[in-house]
Amino acid sequence: MRWADAMSCSVRPVITYWFMALYYAAKTAAFATAATTGAGWGTAILHAWTEADQVQWAGALNFWFLGRVFDEERP
Repeated sequence: MRWADAMSCSVRPVITYWFMALYYAAKTAAFATAATTGAGWGTAILHAWTEADQVQWAGALNFWFLGRVFDEERP
């Protein structure tokens, strides 16, 4: 069934886009809250971007880009 194959192929990208939209919304809200409570732009950015964010971004980038490298290397 072609539609089932197409839906199966779209699961990871759709979940990724949905998660990233929620992530951006949460980070924008955190930044806006910090900025409106009197924190400067630099301070707001530093508080909105945490070590956990770095780990999540590294995982997402590795999944999408490094995974493709390994997929191409397999026979």
